[in-house]
Amino acid sequence: MAGGQGQRFWPLSTPDRPKQFLDLSRSGRTLIQATFDRVVALTGAPERVLVATAERYLGLVAEQLPEVPSENVLVEPTPRDSGPAIALACLTIERRFGDVVAGFFSSDHEIAGDGFGTAVRNAIALADAERGLVTIGITPTRPSTGYGYIESGEGVAVSSASAPPAGHGVSGHRVARFVEKPNLRTAEAYLASGGYLWNAGIFVWRVGAALTELDLHAPQLMSPLRAAFEHGEVAATFPALPRISIDYALMERTERAYVVPGSFAWDDIGDWVALERLLAKAANSGGPADTNTVVGRHVGMDASGNIVYTEDPEDVVVTLGVHDLVIVKRGNALLLVHKERVQEIKALLADERMVEFLAERVADTDA
Repeated sequence: MAGGQGQRFWPLSTPDRPKQFLDLSRSGRTLIQATFDRVVALTGAPERVLVATAERYLGLVAEQLPEVPSENVLVEPTPRDSGPAIALACLTIERRFGDVVAGFFSSDHEIAGDGFGTAVRNAIALADAERGLVTIGITPTRPSTGYGYIESGEGVAVSSASAPPAGHGVSGHRVARFVEKPNLRTAEAYLASGGYLWNAGIFVWRVGAALTELDLHAPQLMSPLRAAFEHGEVAATFPALPRISIDYALMERTERAYVVPGSFAWDDIGDWVALERLLAKAANSGGPADTNTVVGRHVGMDASGNIVYTEDPEDVVVTLGVHDLVIVKRGNALLLVHKERVQEIKALLADERMVEFLAERVADTDA
């Protein structure tokens, strides 16, 4: 899934080149390329990988993922959140491949470790055996208030040759409930209990099972979408579909929700603060006690906890006596924001003054 605009990573992420097409960690692979690398290792062939994105990003997808056949790039006519996008993808997959098991992955997640493939294969086995709608939950490593949580219910074990090692039980759980982002005290209690997992937004299911449950629980979405899909009118109908996430449309309503724990390192690269977790602390003139996270060139004195990111290798950021700031320089745009307020960048971009300013910059560039 690669249609988002990544607004909380402005000014590096822009509507023309959002964060999934960026190499934020300077690793040599963009976020969407790293996602492709992980999933093609599971499918065994690029022909079994599909990308759902917006029309304006078709060129970027072709440029960064030339291995993916053009017919495997699904165009979401207009942003309507993950519910309509995933429902449309399920209808397309069912028509082309039949009632197969499909996995849905975000293109802007950072994943590391050997446990990813094992967790997905376990989810495949559970989805196949139970015709369940399986999500992969991440074992929490800290009391995060930025993620949703999944409470694990009754344990389920299935035996499947598709799950390594062959013939052994695969452990998962029925989902007891999904929980919205908690406050710190509640998150600490979840972490201590051991019965809660982070909701990573990774889904595995037989597309026929998911579509049946969507028909049951989200008819206001599926009735017009199915009719439009059958008559080739998706582009005209899609903008009128309800804007709803797959969690609200399906996972929180179905009685067939299962969760498989994932022990791999995972992070939702949702805003600039996530860069601290993505990158190792950079050493600079602040000395051994320096706690700044730096991509680019930075010289600081009495400056700590800052995130400094520059795109141009000739740029240098100098800080004195500032703490816990995000400082991003791209082209002639400079962002300064306290780390506690990075979630408000999206609202800032919606301010009419910023909308007018950015429109002027686009006009200048075009001229």
